[in-house]
Amino acid sequence: MIQVVTLSPAIDVTYTLEKMQVGEVNRIKHVARIPGGKGLNVARILQKLEKSPTLHCPLGGANGDWLEDQLERLDIKTNITKISNNTRSAITVSDTDVTVLNEPATELTDEELEELKFGVDESEVLIFSGSVPKNITTEQFESFLKTLKSKSETLIVDTSGEYLVAASKYADYLKPNLEELEQATGWPKQQAIESITARGSKVILSLGEQGVELYGETRVICKVPVQSGNPTGAGDALTAGFAAYLEQGEEKALVQGCAVGAASVNSNIAGDFDQITYEQLLNQVEVSS
Repeated sequence: MIQVVTLSPAIDVTYTLEKMQVGEVNRIKHVARIPGGKGLNVARILQKLEKSPTLHCPLGGANGDWLEDQLERLDIKTNITKISNNTRSAITVSDTDVTVLNEPATELTDEELEELKFGVDESEVLIFSGSVPKNITTEQFESFLKTLKSKSETLIVDTSGEYLVAASKYADYLKPNLEELEQATGWPKQQAIESITARGSKVILSLGEQGVELYGETRVICKVPVQSGNPTGAGDALTAGFAAYLEQGEEKALVQGCAVGAASVNSNIAGDFDQITYEQLLNQVEVSS
């Protein structure tokens, strides 16, 4: 059983156009609105991998109502905590490049956070994914993760900033990219990894076109042919793929995560992946140590 917990769901709006002209009127070729935010992306990928996750998240206002309806249409099992604030939106502008405009995570009251925390069930794998509302202290977040860890055999955390460092106290795996890792710790790559693993967490380090590295007792490196397209949500696909196949061992899980993550670049929207590309890439992932 895999559960996904997020504190920062969003409506992801993607505008596709030929070329963004700053300061000018731009005509959009295509608009897509989907359930988004890192946690929802992870849940959608897991659903496509037929792992039937349960998603725990706070939703509020008109945006929250829309998201709840969409998640029901996607047949994703949910445990919703109703909140007083309106759930945020995130805007992606896709032309020759990809520009992302993220509203900050919607703030939660202490009571709403507690309700969500105690609504999580016990599971083999539990994923916390996404940003943390700024009104939640690192101490509150540590307490939150302590409860999640007590309910899971394996806890995977993908967040950023001071919350990433705080998570290393309880997470079995942290999944940052290099920029997030160095910014959170204040150290360059190798020292940052050592500072995290010394606290007990393994690190799944996403390096974009350079692949993925897993640091624990040993180092495992996975590389996959570079795909062209929209990289938004590729890290979330990696997290989902790794979690989905962790029962087969870390190396196989990492291979699956790399293939799903790369295949997601071929999708126009986050939280999805191209099935044919994924199956092809599984045989092309290079593993070394």
